[in-house]
Amino acid sequence: MSNPAQKIVLLIGPPGSGKGTLGHAAAAKLPNVLHISFGDFVRDEMQDPNSRFGKSVSPFVHRGELIPDNIMLDIFSRRLQQPDALASSTILLDGFPRTRHQAKALNKMLTVDRVVLLQAQEELCVDRINHRRIDPVSHLSYHTLLIPAPTAEVAARLIRRETDLEENKIRGRLQFFQQNLASILAVFPGKLFALNSAVSIQEELSALQQILSEPIVVEARKDPDPSSMAADPNSNNKVAKLLCVVCMDKEADGVVLPCGHLCGCEACLKMLLNSGAKCPICRGHMNSVVKVFQSGVVGEDIQVEQEHPEVVPAQDEDDGNWSLAQQSLSVAFEGTSLSSARPALSIAPAVNWVNDQVPVPIAVSIAIPNVTQRSQVDICCVIDVSGSMGEDAKFQDPKDASKFVSEGMNQLDIVKHSVKAVIHTLTDQDRLSLVAFHDDARSVFTLSEMNEGGKRQAIDALEALEPQNSTNIWAGLEAGLESLRTARASPRRCFILILTDGQPTISPPAGENMALRSYFEAHVGFTCSVSTFGFGYELKSKMLLDVAREGKGTFAFIPDAKIVGTCFVNFVANACTNLALDAKVHLEPQNGAIFPPVLHSSFQQVPWGLVFDLGPLHFGSHRDLIVPMKIPVGVHDHHHSFLKVTVEWNSENNNHKESLIGSDFVVTADALAAFARMSTVHSLEQVIDKCDTIDPAGPKILKTLIGQLIGLEATAKDARITALLKGDLQERISKAVSTVERYKRWGAHYLRAILRSHEYQMRTNFMDPGLQVYGGALFSELVHSGGEIFKGLPLKKYSDRDANSHNNNSDNNVIGAAVADNYYAGNSGGCFSGECVVQCKGQDEMVSEKQLSQVRSGDCLQVVDAAGHVGFSPVLCLAEFQGRFDLLVLPFSRLALTPTHPLRMQGSFVRPCDMSFPMNDDLATHHTEIPSSLIVDRVFNVVLQHSHVLLCINGMEAVTLGHGFMQAFHPFYSTKQVLRALEQRPGWKKGHVIVAPHHPLRNQHED
Repeated sequence: MSNPAQKIVLLIGPPGSGKGTLGHAAAAKLPNVLHISFGDFVRDEMQDPNSRFGKSVSPFVHRGELIPDNIMLDIFSRRLQQPDALASSTILLDGFPRTRHQAKALNKMLTVDRVVLLQAQEELCVDRINHRRIDPVSHLSYHTLLIPAPTAEVAARLIRRETDLEENKIRGRLQFFQQNLASILAVFPGKLFALNSAVSIQEELSALQQILSEPIVVEARKDPDPSSMAADPNSNNKVAKLLCVVCMDKEADGVVLPCGHLCGCEACLKMLLNSGAKCPICRGHMNSVVKVFQSGVVGEDIQVEQEHPEVVPAQDEDDGNWSLAQQSLSVAFEGTSLSSARPALSIAPAVNWVNDQVPVPIAVSIAIPNVTQRSQVDICCVIDVSGSMGEDAKFQDPKDASKFVSEGMNQLDIVKHSVKAVIHTLTDQDRLSLVAFHDDARSVFTLSEMNEGGKRQAIDALEALEPQNSTNIWAGLEAGLESLRTARASPRRCFILILTDGQPTISPPAGENMALRSYFEAHVGFTCSVSTFGFGYELKSKMLLDVAREGKGTFAFIPDAKIVGTCFVNFVANACTNLALDAKVHLEPQNGAIFPPVLHSSFQQVPWGLVFDLGPLHFGSHRDLIVPMKIPVGVHDHHHSFLKVTVEWNSENNNHKESLIGSDFVVTADALAAFARMSTVHSLEQVIDKCDTIDPAGPKILKTLIGQLIGLEATAKDARITALLKGDLQERISKAVSTVERYKRWGAHYLRAILRSHEYQMRTNFMDPGLQVYGGALFSELVHSGGEIFKGLPLKKYSDRDANSHNNNSDNNVIGAAVADNYYAGNSGGCFSGECVVQCKGQDEMVSEKQLSQVRSGDCLQVVDAAGHVGFSPVLCLAEFQGRFDLLVLPFSRLALTPTHPLRMQGSFVRPCDMSFPMNDDLATHHTEIPSSLIVDRVFNVVLQHSHVLLCINGMEAVTLGHGFMQAFHPFYSTKQVLRALEQRPGWKKGHVIVAPHHPLRNQHED
């Protein structure tokens, strides 16, 4: 189709890697080179009212969907026929292909000369996109700090692309790129070149020129050695970890370019490269080595079987024949280290500017990058062993809300179990100490490394604790502080957990919080986070919250034993993902912009502006603050800077700073969400103050806040966070202040706990939907592993007391067997409500709807495979899980499922709790299309005959038990392990297994 003498060169790289900038520079500097940006070309076509192509692609772009391949290829074919393309000897193409299918179609249509892979770390890409500005006339991109517009005229017309406004969508695009990159490169073996885009444009251009001039030597590909092959996803065989063919010791994590063989560790392959050697597999020329993550390799302990439904086609003939085909290539050369992780800042208004007299709420957002390495920690558990800790640990009977379940365990038993889970979660790089307090305090286990010996000794000391006398919280806290301070060692972060069920009977004259302040003032340089955990209802929660605030920690309210596990597991995950214990934000107004004279007490006024005490920073998380500003007309109209933000933090004994100057006046979804959260925090503070004095204004403030969030939700493009906040306010928070009695019994404690969690944007439990948006990828992994540890530990009773007679047990108390799952609310395998609807094909080939709870073994249910082909797969078993389940009901589809159950949407796997739900204009006057909640006592899932297929349920695509999709991997529920566990249960042979809460599914290897 194209000129045979013409070179087609693909520029491939993550969003923000600089493909467009490099392409423009090459076209301007190199002879007879044409740069075609697919994105620019599509946007031009869309702006042309007479363009047939513009009209055909417009609906897909506006919905955020990929343009169909046939349209993309048609557009590209016509673009190559234009005069400038025909006259060019080299065409640099960026923005296409984006998927393997597109790559294969393009490769059949024309001959690709070479593929240039631009590599950049994720945080660099995010930073570039946050500062990127586009000239709609020339399509050139500029960087607000590094590459400013050349003239004032150009600067005045610069815009931000809509897709660049929200960081969560930016990171989603980066994830999509990583997920598809390996399969794209697999189409072009022998033609791959890597280019570091983290250098200057001059260096990039020089490297590109050298790549374009280097001859392509297409060598005969030899069959790779089995050790160099990636795992075949269709194989039923166990696949061992790939080892380096050079040293035969380290894992193979390096790919040779241009041939693409995964065959050695990065160090050995770079040694071969530097010595001029050839690829160990095909003996081909080596021009570079790229490190990869082997996320697609099926490990020895992860076995999945795959059959295909009747319409699933066979694999492409070249699938699996290239060693990178099942790898996820690391865009970053190395994982982000703890010391090098730097937050990315953004500044945006939460509402539109009106005039210079009306303050504008300005959102300052700090995005902390994800890392794969957890922090080292020192933890001291300060345990209340007063007499009241001997009372029964009860929780509401899930089958009868009027009764409470008592399993013969007291509060101290449950606390011990929680601390044991903390101990088992720690590694030999962490240390732990134990302090017990009643009238006074004593160290029962000195700070020690949590190797196997240390864990055994800590548990022995823990199990020896018994309820004693009174409560002296400060004595316990001071002893805990001393246990950490006197043995501190860099780079560990220090954390104290105070676990108590009552009010102190002995207190310092100025209070526990002031005593803690004095302690820190007397020991400058010692930083420690102090968090409090209050058990039961007889709490002095104001004091516990004051101590947590002074200690830059959180306060957890544990009214009954049901949520013990979730609170402690989330705490440890937060501790182990901590970047800094205490960060500060400096705010300096610019160009005549000013702060109003009256501000929230959280701001400290200083000569140059304001200082905001931000508290802890966590990897993979966001921290936001809202500051009102009056901005002059000229500053707004000419997009001059109005605010300088500097974040200051200490990590691993090093001080760090990051600054950004704000000049944008575009309202973003992140800014709206930050405004909603800050409004919630400030309003809840007022509600608590009013309700503490039985002032009826408290509930009225809450109603006003709900109305404000409804208005924000209606204007937000991504209203998920606002909607979840509003849901919390309308349900549990409103209930907490509905009556004076309810507020005094538990509402005051609950409001203080959730207030603190939102202040620090930390997920502290599984129960409150509004908290589930917090925490990064590593946090989620640690929560999962910690939850499994908690539920897997045997519950021990430390006395022979009779639960029937202990503490005057009444008829409303039900005695049951002690089961760890009962103390770990909110975490379960992904399942659906039984009323959800599937499509079932009968023997007459007719398809009809059927409720999931009515499905039986042998029913053929509609499924869709990885490529999107629809078919039917027989049911092997219906699994019914009993207990208490908090489900999300998704809008439009009305699919009711557990919040973390993976769905596939637009080719990517997402969790319902992470999804965004825009307003539907046609329905906005009736209701907001956001998830609602549903509490049920049983949920369902199925085991299908085929793996690697998705169940079509309520018109959506969802995974089933043992599904085998690596993109939605779970070490138990997505593998054969869950099938083996079900096979051992009564009912398997009949096709219906009931899983009761006292007998949960377990990995057979853990028994």
